[in-house]
Amino acid sequence: METDISVSDVMSRKLITADVSETAETIGGKMAAARTGCVIVVRDTQPVGIVTERDLVVKVVSKNLQPSTVKAEELMSTPLITVTPDKSTELASREMVRHRIRRLPVVQGRKLVGIVTDSDLLSISSELSGILRDLIQQNNPPGEFSGGNEAVVSPDSFRQGICEVCQNFKESLINIDGTYVCSRCREELPFYQ
Repeated sequence: METDISVSDVMSRKLITADVSETAETIGGKMAAARTGCVIVVRDTQPVGIVTERDLVVKVVSKNLQPSTVKAEELMSTPLITVTPDKSTELASREMVRHRIRRLPVVQGRKLVGIVTDSDLLSISSELSGILRDLIQQNNPPGEFSGGNEAVVSPDSFRQGICEVCQNFKESLINIDGTYVCSRCREELPFYQ
């Protein structure tokens, strides 16, 4: 199974941009109209920065500045951290964690082609967990499940994978009545209390 998912597979191609000379008022209006949390700032069509909702709050609202007087160039976060569309989502995730950012503009050469967010990456993580869970369940030997209410732990039920309770990858999972759980979550199951 191919596990490398490229940024181009999950990025949004719907981009909201603002010129460096636009005001915070205009940028806020664009964000509200597009129902988005950021705007990519461009100079001569080249991406140079990003303005987020947080930037508006911290750099304008909290300082009681007039939004019509603050330019994007003063407001934007820079340098702009970017990724190329051919990079893996794993690499994009690591870059976001390393730089403590939630949005990563995607550039091809010098052209802005998309944006990937932490929500985009979380959604594929969830989908991959579901696929992995299905594969684990497909590969269970027949007769491993019981029909009663008591928990049955088969001797070969220790595997690595995604815990179906906490959704975290664990080196050792226990199959209890067809549910793979880590040792920590095992105590949370109703029939163990």
